[in-house]
Amino acid sequence: MEDDWLAGQDEGGSQPRRGLNLRQIEVFRAIMLAGSVSGAGRMLHVSQPAISRMLSLTEDRLGFKLFERQRTRLFPTPEARRLFIEVEGLYEGMERVNDLARNLARSGSGSLRIVASATYGERLVPMALQRLVPRNPGAQISCRNVTYDELTARFLTGDADIGISMTAPEHANLDAAELGRDPLVCLMPATHPLAREPVVRPGDLPGTAWIGYPPVAPLGRVLAAWMGAEAAASAAIEVHSPITAISFAQQGLGAALVVRWSLPPSLADGIVLRPLDPDASVGIWAVSSRIEPLPVLAKRFLTALGNVLRAGPPHQI
Repeated sequence: MEDDWLAGQDEGGSQPRRGLNLRQIEVFRAIMLAGSVSGAGRMLHVSQPAISRMLSLTEDRLGFKLFERQRTRLFPTPEARRLFIEVEGLYEGMERVNDLARNLARSGSGSLRIVASATYGERLVPMALQRLVPRNPGAQISCRNVTYDELTARFLTGDADIGISMTAPEHANLDAAELGRDPLVCLMPATHPLAREPVVRPGDLPGTAWIGYPPVAPLGRVLAAWMGAEAAASAAIEVHSPITAISFAQQGLGAALVVRWSLPPSLADGIVLRPLDPDASVGIWAVSSRIEPLPVLAKRFLTALGNVLRAGPPHQI
């Protein structure tokens, strides 16, 4: 008799064949809370046979019984009660994660590091932040105007989350997406000879006082394509940024070709704008890392920036 009883036993201490997955843990917890397969099915919106199959698979994986079956009720074994303590700890941790995620979604708390060319850091970026900040109280935002060369370096040293530039950097670890096009206009004193013209053409600038850019600068390359070889040679003054060009033009130093999103909210008295013929424009590029995921706050910033762009640049002409 004793030998027959022993024949049906093992020595214990066997290892589970495989670990449990999250779905099996979810089903086990539901049965513990509901006390029956049918109740667990209702909790999880799953059929009773599916719950029974999952329970059978779970016990097979573990190598021991989780429940003793008495009529329609399931009574947890001591092993199941031990396991349930750990499962509840797991669910409490998941709830903390979900609470944090919900709080972040509501408050927008977190940090955002923006780098931008001065062209867009003076006007476009602040207008986007004007939309973003009130909807994300508690957010910590850092903005820095950088040159084209510095922009790439900021990402490679981990000092930037999002960049706004008129040129897409060429680097294997950076992504760039064009958000829109920014048309060039001619800004000049009303006393400038070209102020009498309805549009400014490539051949109009040589022989007049005008402000240009180095050939290697983003706008220098655009002007070289628009004007040809005379783009750099005929400029009376050379600057590196449209922001500087605007200041010089408003001081009466000549005509300046600038992008519309670089223009200030109001122009000095006696300053006029003229469109170009043919049109010329640059891209407005959002730059991000291919290595690090884009933070939620950066995605919201890009949404706000897109809304600003759709509303149109200042100084319609």
